[in-house]
Amino acid sequence: MQNDRRQRRVAYEKGIQIGGSGWLARLLAVLLSAIVLVAAAMLSVVLLAVLFAVGTVVVGYFWWKTRALRRQARVFGDDGRTVDVEVVHKDSPDDDSAKR
Repeated sequence: MQNDRRQRRVAYEKGIQIGGSGWLARLLAVLLSAIVLVAAAMLSVVLLAVLFAVGTVVVGYFWWKTRALRRQARVFGDDGRTVDVEVVHKDSPDDDSAKR
């Protein structure tokens, strides 16, 4: 098969050629491409809005279902009276404070 050979166009009657790539076909291709591009952009915006709404509902549901756990954590949490200490025995056998 040769790629450099032009394919024959389908002829109708009296030499009118159909199926060519004239200026009207190119204009229609550009218009159709623009319409598809705009439709794809609109679809992506709609899908983004739907995904945001679904995500908000899921996060709200999770927040609502875990409110009892958060309330319980507040009751048993840090009340400001906890002291973080370290116990050091005075006569520990591995005390290396004299070496310092």
